[in-house]
Amino acid sequence: MPVDAGQSTPSTVATPSVLTIAPTAPASAASLDVGGFKTRVVDAAQTVPTGTFVLVIKTGMITGDLTLKYNGAYDVTDATTPRCRLDGTQNGQPLTIIVVGDKLYTKAGTARYGLSSVSDSVARLGLATVRPDLPTLVNLIGGSVRGLTDVGPDTVNGLAVEHWRALVDASVFAPSATGTTTVQLWLDSTDLLRQVSYSLTSGGIASTTTTVTVTYGDFNSAVAINEPDPSEVR
Repeated sequence: MPVDAGQSTPSTVATPSVLTIAPTAPASAASLDVGGFKTRVVDAAQTVPTGTFVLVIKTGMITGDLTLKYNGAYDVTDATTPRCRLDGTQNGQPLTIIVVGDKLYTKAGTARYGLSSVSDSVARLGLATVRPDLPTLVNLIGGSVRGLTDVGPDTVNGLAVEHWRALVDASVFAPSATGTTTVQLWLDSTDLLRQVSYSLTSGGIASTTTTVTVTYGDFNSAVAINEPDPSEVR
């Protein structure tokens, strides 16, 4: 996931380092079709405007797999100014990404934040990577799911879930992609998406496959996602 970073001092934010999920009643293999997904699952996601997530991006390369892991939090209570923060490591340096509305702040190490826009970055990174909050991601999937298959019962971090496989427009995850791609979905007994995983393959002589997995938790928890002070932005 290439990110341009500027120079800044780290800012603090209350983001859990370990994802926690309170167990609920076991999930059932209740009937769910494309229409049901667009209503039940999309509606359920709107009830959790805040939460945390773990984002893992694995890219298969000739020299071996490159894996990037980020702990994150989101707050879309104000739909006009959605907020999201990711903290991880890239090229051996701490990396922080903060999204506030259309503003995208990135910072590596102790450098200052670089400022760009979400809309400009979507073409390169894909909206699902730039803004992986649950309501946005589920809404994107719900509007383009073409088929749904029940895989069976499973668990995510010890929580009973139902595993589904969906056929979704690839452009949901990468605007330049065409056709459809398979998405793995894990739903709890209240139709909340607890985990999603998808893969995209780039063309060319040395084609690469990137797999993105997002695991959600701490729904409706208090999260603090602060926009950097202007003095912290280059």
